[in-house]
Amino acid sequence: MAKTMINSDLKKIIYKKNFITNVIFRIDFPKILNLSEQKSPSELQKIINEKFPKLEEIKGSQIETKIMKNSTFDIKGITKISWNFSNREETKKVSIDPEFLTIEYLKYENFTEFFKTIKFIFDNFINLYNIKLINRLGLRYINQIKLELGNPLDWNNLIDASLFSVSENFVKTNYRNNISRSMHFLGINEEEYNLIFQFGMHNSEYPSPINRKEFILDYDCMSKEEIDTIEVLNKVEKFNKIIYEWFELSIMNDLRKEMGG
Repeated sequence: MAKTMINSDLKKIIYKKNFITNVIFRIDFPKILNLSEQKSPSELQKIINEKFPKLEEIKGSQIETKIMKNSTFDIKGITKISWNFSNREETKKVSIDPEFLTIEYLKYENFTEFFKTIKFIFDNFINLYNIKLINRLGLRYINQIKLELGNPLDWNNLIDASLFSVSENFVKTNYRNNISRSMHFLGINEEEYNLIFQFGMHNSEYPSPINRKEFILDYDCMSKEEIDTIEVLNKVEKFNKIIYEWFELSIMNDLRKEMGG
């Protein structure tokens, strides 16, 4: 059985508010030639137009290099096009590229609603382009915790102490007022997935010293190998549970009270 850190006995806490600024679903797949030939995803646009009426075409350039039989290089520039769809408020976005698709919420309420959007877009997309295999699946939650009151370097009873121990213990008292950023990176390799966890005081006023009470909890869970499209939605639900557990391990009761848990 594959190793996982999901605790089935963990009681799900329903919060009245959250600090999530971005939640992102992404799939990478073998290149879709119809899109790489600069044909727009017009059929998908018809299906999602009611929920995502705004369309922006993004043009970029890419260098393509081929090694010829005489060992010379054939180098040419090609135009790459992607398409961004969004709702009227531009708080929900769908980005389509010949090799990947992302769904991003800038205003997140709950997983149930987000998952409905994922399923709606994903099911229609793979059917239209006959996609059978996904190279990579990712789900990412970015929490930007901003509090109005208190010492900006004091996160006791809010965040697990081990996540800010560098600024709390290693940097001595005489230098604490000079801290301008304290961000950390943790990579976790499980049998079925990888998790990248970034956390700390990012400081929106960097490089000035930290004077706002802000803390980042950024969880990015991704598949390790190719998966069949029929597995994707189940894995999204599993990744969401994994990230939820990591979040609960990262915070303390005073922050839960702040969120109305």
